[in-house]
Amino acid sequence: MYMSPKPAMVAKEPLATTIFLLLGLGIRHGEAVGIIGPSGTGKSTVLKIIAGLLAPDKGEVLIRGRRRHGLISDQEISGLRIGLVFQSAALFDSLTVRENVGFLLYENSSMPEDQIHELVTESLAAVGLKGVEERLPSELSGGMKKRVALARSIIFDTTKDAIEPEVCSIAE
Repeated sequence: MYMSPKPAMVAKEPLATTIFLLLGLGIRHGEAVGIIGPSGTGKSTVLKIIAGLLAPDKGEVLIRGRRRHGLISDQEISGLRIGLVFQSAALFDSLTVRENVGFLLYENSSMPEDQIHELVTESLAAVGLKGVEERLPSELSGGMKKRVALARSIIFDTTKDAIEPEVCSIAE
């Protein structure tokens, strides 16, 4: 991901509070960046704006040189993949870990099921979880649930013209 190299004013006005952010942030391939600060200062809002889940009221965000216009469309993210991990992990209680991690591929991909299984296993191994594919979320610790959600955010359809995820937002 790469955001504007020059400071850009980005504003979001939820309810009665206005969050103004002056950002000049460049993130190179392979770097990990954390956004920290007190409650109510806009950390989650920044992540949502970067991910395209919210549109800024003012300013702009550039990702890989392309302006992010707020809510994302398939056309806008062609060749770009942004993975999200929600604060609560947002796992489906009635699905196994394998089904949770591979959910989007099972629902939206033409990939063969055995190939999806392999990608799920690789994604889980990448986050330090092996041998948990058949467990339900209720059988996992809180940390394991977060790692399952992280594995879900980094898995991608290898049959489509996309690159590996460059952004993974964890809102805590």
